[in-house]
Amino acid sequence: MFCKTFVPTTSSSSRTWTRFSRHGLGGLLLGIAILFMAMAGSAMAQPESPQKQIDGWNVALEKVDAAIEREGTSDAEFKALKQQVTDIVAAANALADSLAPKVAAATAQVEQLKPTGATDAPESEAAKENRQEAEKQLSDLAGFQKQALAIASHGSYALAQIGEHRRMRFTAELLERNTSLIDPGLWGDAASDLPGITGRTGSVVGEWASLVASRSDRSAIAIFVGLLALIVAVLVPGRRFLLSKLRRPHADAQPTVRTKVMSAAAIVAVNVFLPLIVLVGGQSILNALELLPYRIDQLWTGATAAIVFFSLAFGISRALLAPTRSTWRLVALDDAVAMRAFRLSIAIAAVQAMVVFHQNFAKVTQASLSFTIALDGVASIVIAVLVIAMVRGLTRRAEPSEEEGDDPADEDFGLRRLALMAAGLASGAAILANLMGYVALGRFITTQTVWTAVVLSLLYLLMKLTDELTAASFRRDGVVGSRLITSVGFAPRSVTQAGVLANGAAHLALIGLAFLAIVAQWGVDSSGLFATIRQLFFGFKIGSITISMSTLIAGIVVFMIGLIITRSIQGWLDTRFLPTTRLDSGLRNSIRTSVGYVGMIFAATLAFGYAGLDLSNIAIVAGALSVGIGLGLQAIVNNFVSGLILLAERPIRAGDWITVGAEEGTVKRINVRATEIETFDRATVIVPNSSLITGVVKNMVLRDRSGRVVVPVSVSKLSDAEQVKAILIECAKAHSLVLRYPEPIVLFLNFGEKSLDFELRCYLADIASGATVRSDLRFAIFGRLREAGVALPG
Repeated sequence: MFCKTFVPTTSSSSRTWTRFSRHGLGGLLLGIAILFMAMAGSAMAQPESPQKQIDGWNVALEKVDAAIEREGTSDAEFKALKQQVTDIVAAANALADSLAPKVAAATAQVEQLKPTGATDAPESEAAKENRQEAEKQLSDLAGFQKQALAIASHGSYALAQIGEHRRMRFTAELLERNTSLIDPGLWGDAASDLPGITGRTGSVVGEWASLVASRSDRSAIAIFVGLLALIVAVLVPGRRFLLSKLRRPHADAQPTVRTKVMSAAAIVAVNVFLPLIVLVGGQSILNALELLPYRIDQLWTGATAAIVFFSLAFGISRALLAPTRSTWRLVALDDAVAMRAFRLSIAIAAVQAMVVFHQNFAKVTQASLSFTIALDGVASIVIAVLVIAMVRGLTRRAEPSEEEGDDPADEDFGLRRLALMAAGLASGAAILANLMGYVALGRFITTQTVWTAVVLSLLYLLMKLTDELTAASFRRDGVVGSRLITSVGFAPRSVTQAGVLANGAAHLALIGLAFLAIVAQWGVDSSGLFATIRQLFFGFKIGSITISMSTLIAGIVVFMIGLIITRSIQGWLDTRFLPTTRLDSGLRNSIRTSVGYVGMIFAATLAFGYAGLDLSNIAIVAGALSVGIGLGLQAIVNNFVSGLILLAERPIRAGDWITVGAEEGTVKRINVRATEIETFDRATVIVPNSSLITGVVKNMVLRDRSGRVVVPVSVSKLSDAEQVKAILIECAKAHSLVLRYPEPIVLFLNFGEKSLDFELRCYLADIASGATVRSDLRFAIFGRLREAGVALPG
């Protein structure tokens, strides 16, 4: 049939063969191509050999070493070198970590293949070849691992060298002395360069205009003009419109702290994010349309930074000082002082924004060094003078005669006064530095002073905002608090504690970010700090021990999850399962407590394992500490073991009526160390578990709750004894709580000097009601004796 199908007997079969040949050949070629690509892909997917990687890293680090020692390496090049070395160190450490289990497995294999010394049998050739192959593999793997660790050490040294060179460069630039501002020659040179700067600025603007005008696409020009108009409209009237919606009204009633903080945060957000989004978005659109040449892009970037900084300082000043609305003010200042501080802060922010823009403007216009020094020096001195004026206004206090009593904010004002004095001294030092020719140092001091003030003010506002948000969220009816109570089962007090912890964590995070923002001006590379934090979090080695905060935190989380599951099982047993059984309350409490102990031990074991702690090492440490435990903690261990014995043997149970020494009451709870007993006076007695095991304990309800009550009765010597006995028996049988069996009995105890002494003994089903029954019997007996005319001794 196969041959018949392909015999070209007719034109139809010939066409069929032609189609099959064409399609079959194409399919064959396609299959060969796919197979070849798969083989090539698998070859390309094969990991690079470790030795090739190590050699490449060595070559790269040698080039980095040469670049570090080379004169003229810029700071940007140092940053690129640092990133390159950081990647190499991370990759080398990853390679060493990946080879560690392979080295361990190869070591174990070599140990297994070694000939034993106990036997005299010669080693076979096959075993010898296997052992030699295993040793060679171990040698290769161990060599790769050692080389990778050496690469990591080399890279760490290179990183230290890069950091040292950058610090030295920063210090040298900062302490470089230039022409003093009081030198007339400086101003002459700066003035002579002014026409050139003006011309170059016009050239830059003209280049931009020519680029826009040369575009044949009119739609792009329309977008350009419309975008500029939109930016102006949003930054001026649009911003004012949004701020008018957030305007804080004059009110006779004092607004709440939460209202003031939320309003202040909204004002800062509008002032910062609105210009940031508009300017950055406009820059991106113009770059996409290719309407932003390089020099205009640099000026746009500088203008964006300056405007955003000014908006941030303006928003913070207005939010905190509220110059025209004292009831909304977040800092305790008089109206006149607040208005003066607001105006000075706006002036300082405007001059500092000009300094920020001038850094890019000087590069684009190729301003001379004299012009840059003159402008930076003047701006630095103006800022310093304004800061000193603000410090004087804020540190001025009322006269002692005008003050009434002690001010509770004196301590806070003292801290603020120290900070303001430090700012004033720094500003004075900046003025001196500028006059002596250290313009870079003076500008750095004033810039750092202003930036630190802005960051600390923003930190103050954000911490206030965090306080209000956590307080609102972790209330019983808050978003987080209600879910923790209903879903997880947190107690209201636990929800409050969780809110305090969350608030503290948020404060620490904000303080850390503020610290990074401040030290960034000092030449500290934030990437290095983040790398250190990342290393602390994900693990660092001390000898052969790896300490990782992430695994420790993961272990704590696992333990908390296990503890929550244990508490859930205990709650289910206590409220759902155990009440359906016939077990007494004491056995229920023992089961619940035992489940808690087992769950905690299981959760701790899982947590230790997840955190990477070797339980055998923990056992060794525990054995070494057993002597100390036996000497210093023997009482605690004794009480713990006694508690386990109480739960196992159950000589006392929760709810039992016991007597321990002079204390008598009901057992409420058997804990790990001690047992809680509630006396009949509603007082709680804490008894160590060891005292219940080694001491004498009277349990009134150990086997059952039945018991005997005794009521002594004395009557006159002239009374009829049989009549008295009958009355006592009748009163006992008439009480509903007295058992019919054993029957009540009356004992004639004694012939007193003036009385006949009897004793009524009867039994109850629950001895806990003994005091009530004795009182009822005394009332009944007294009434029946009076009715029968039986006299009492008297």
